[in-house]
Parts: sequence; structure tokens; C-alpha cells
Amino acid sequence: MIIDLQGNPAAPRHLEADVFIAGAGPAGISLALELARLRPDWHIVLAEGGGSEEPTRSERDIYKLALGDKSYSVLDICRRRKLGGTSAHWGGWSKPPDTADFMDNPNWDLPAWPFGAEELAPYLPAACQWCEISSADFDIAAVRQDNADHLLSLDEDSQLTEHLFRFSPPTRSGLRYREQLEQQGNLSCLLHANLMNLGQEGDRTTFAELAPLGEAVTRVAAREFVLAMGGIETTRHLLNLRGDEPADGEGIHSPLLGRYFADHFGFSPGQLLAPADLRYSRFRHETGAAMPVLTFAEAELLGVGQNNSAIYLWAESDEDSLLRHYGGLPTLGFNKGEYWHYHVKVIVEPRPNFASALSLTEDRDALGLRRAKLDWHIHEQDFASAYQLVSALGRELGAAGSGRLQISQPNTPQMRAQVTGGCHHMGTTRMAASSRDGVTDPELRVYGSANLYIASSAVIPRYGYSNPTLTTVALAVRLAHHLAGASREVADDQAA
Repeated sequence: MIIDLQGNPAAPRHLEADVFIAGAGPAGISLALELARLRPDWHIVLAEGGGSEEPTRSERDIYKLALGDKSYSVLDICRRRKLGGTSAHWGGWSKPPDTADFMDNPNWDLPAWPFGAEELAPYLPAACQWCEISSADFDIAAVRQDNADHLLSLDEDSQLTEHLFRFSPPTRSGLRYREQLEQQGNLSCLLHANLMNLGQEGDRTTFAELAPLGEAVTRVAAREFVLAMGGIETTRHLLNLRGDEPADGEGIHSPLLGRYFADHFGFSPGQLLAPADLRYSRFRHETGAAMPVLTFAEAELLGVGQNNSAIYLWAESDEDSLLRHYGGLPTLGFNKGEYWHYHVKVIVEPRPNFASALSLTEDRDALGLRRAKLDWHIHEQDFASAYQLVSALGRELGAAGSGRLQISQPNTPQMRAQVTGGCHHMGTTRMAASSRDGVTDPELRVYGSANLYIASSAVIPRYGYSNPTLTTVALAVRLAHHLAGASREVADDQAA
């Protein structure tokens, strides 16, 4: 059922639950419904700070935060305080991390994921269903066979390889799953239920206090607690929970809490003259909308230590581009054929950067919680690796006689200063096999806590270039099975 606490004199003031979940975005909604169905004998409480409609100015003010030296121009659009959360502005780009993303980068001083791709794989089909993605097959072979003429022929020893994005419609979780939230008998979804406090007894969280702005408090007691409020807000609540206590331990007392803030960023460094109708951009396929991208091969990622960034191509009109008339001229070193002019687009993997961080200010919001400050820092080597990826593509095409690369936006301080984020907030509660290296354990439980978990992109420890929504939902499905005591075989059966 759905209960709006705002202006509701009949709203419950005391609830008991088996699992309490704060945040009704893609992760929170999928987690709540998965759990409710896995354990029909349990009562699940899902709390959303906003309502069904766009938030008011007062509600948006809760998200206000301070910035460090670097601007973050997408700040006003990247978080949504409403049922469905950030799915309200999601573009639908979807893919799981590459196999190499789960592996350590030899040039970085932090471990990657605490488990391999095979651990997440059983939960991806369910995640694709929650995100309404028509196929869970992300192998490039799924589209290469009938598009070979529109993709590059890469040698086995090439510096480059290909991977595949698929696309959600995109799913607006609050609209798509509202009816299911209403009809699920063992689930209570509370709207305008701002999380104000988590009660603690030793290493256990015992209750959550919720309230609409300026109204009476509802207290929820539960056995297990999950924060699914997004990468920034989840971390802000944990920092507030720590308060002025020292950051000299694990979990909420870890010096890593709030550190390693990361976001994907992109830029267009130049143009490419290449064979006509290359499909390194979104196109329709019988298995659903797809987009191949070009990345470094694993040998470059695991041996050389390059960032796992990706290239896609945006075709300029084949009629308007003057450069296309140079294509196909053997005297200029080209193979025969038709050539188009493409803008090169790069999605950059940031390396974990301790200096890039969320912290708290002394200013407080209407809930009495201290506001956050974002100091976003990007390592210069992230740009250097991205330009090396683009150059590798230029060399590949030039050696094959099938293209030329022109760098029109060189790697300068001015260029680096103007990039902005992609609304992918990762890293600040990073998952790790040891509390020395992260805030949450491989089961997403906060270190040092017996029953507090995180379902958020903030747990992702190595970022790759994949949009994090699908991965976060897959982690939420995995967490549902962990909390319910269900086995991986159950996940396989449900996906089938």
C-alpha cells in the first residue's frame, strides 16, 4: 500500500517492519518489491522523502549543498526528491561493468570490486526486467554478426575492443511500479517520509524517524535497515550519523566515508574521417536499441593500467562534411569507399581520488541535518588516458587506410576545467573485502554495523564507463536475496 504522511491525520506514528528501506528510486523500489515477493511473511517499509509530484522549493532546498573549487553544473538536475528518484531524468543508457572493471588497475592504489563479474551475473536478468531492457545479452556478438559492415575490423592484437550498451525506454520507476507498490499487501510505501534520524544501540540500528516537513514524526522499528537514497544523500546521512565522532575506525567511522567521490564525465576531443555509416552510436536492432562503443583492450587495462574509458561516434551529415570528399582517394592513403565525418565522443572512467570528497558543513537543512559540501577533483591522468584511447583509434584507422583523426580540442587546463559530471554519483561508501579499503562489505553491509546496508551507486568501487543504474539495480536484487536468505539458484529460477 502507499501512504502519504503529509497532511494526513490518520498517518501511522509507529510501525514495525522486518526491513526498512529509505529511498524509493530504482534501487529502493526494486529492492522493496523483490523482498516483499521473496518473503511474503515479512513486512517491508519503503520510505520516500518526496511525493508523487515534483518537489516543492522547500523540498528541493534539502538537497542544497556547497561546492569546492570545481563547479558542478548538473547539480540542480541530478537528484529528484520524488517517488521514482533519479529515474525521472534517466536517459536509459544501460550496461553492466566490463569484466576488467572488477579487476585491479596496476596503476591505482585501491582494489577494485571485492568479487568478480560472475557474482553479479545471476542478478542481471532480473535487473534488466526491472529496467525494461529487452535483452540481457550484452555480448557485442549479439549485434556484430548482422552489422559487420558497419563496425570496424579489429585485429586480435589491437589496442582496442568493443562493448555494447543497451537502453531502457527509460523506465520511470515511480510511474511504472506505483500500482505494484499499492497492491503489494506486505509492503508499506510512505511518501513525504523524510528520514530524520536512525536510532542506534551498540552496533545495531533499531529505528528510523520520518516526517513530512514541519509535521509529526513516524517511527519505524525494524530488524534490517537499508539506505537507498542515492550516492550523495546516502553518504550525507551516514556522515550525519557519525556526527563529530572521530573518523578513525570502520564503517561510519571510516576515514574513507565520503571520500573517492566520482562521476563519469565526457568531452569531444576531435573529429574522425572514417567509413560511412559506422554504428558506434545508438541504433535499432532486432534485440532492442543498442550502441557499440570502442574501448581499450584488456591487455591495455590490466597490463598498461589505462582507464577504462569508451568512445562513441556522432555522424555529421555525409552531405555537409567537406572532409568526406578526401575519403577514398588512394593518393592520400585511403581505401576506396564512401567516408563520413564523425565527432568523437569520450566517456571517461575516473580513477579513485581520495581528494574528491563529500563532507559536512555547519549549515543545517529544515530536517536539522548538516548539509554536504562537494569537492570534486579529477586526476589529470584520467584525461591523458582518454586522449591516448582516441589516438589509438586514429592510429588504427590510419594504418588500415580507412580514416584520419583530427584533434580539435587539445588537452589543456581550460578544457579540463570546463567538463562537468554525468549525474553518476559513485565511490563515497565504496564496497571492499576489507574495512581498510572501503565502507561497506561485499554484502553491502556497513562495516561495524550488524544490520545497516547500502543500496546505492555510492558502493561502486571501480567506475568503468557504464552508467550505474543497471548495476545498482542488480546489486539491489542481490541484496534482496541476501536479506531474504534466498540462494543464487532462486535468482536463476526467477530470471528464467
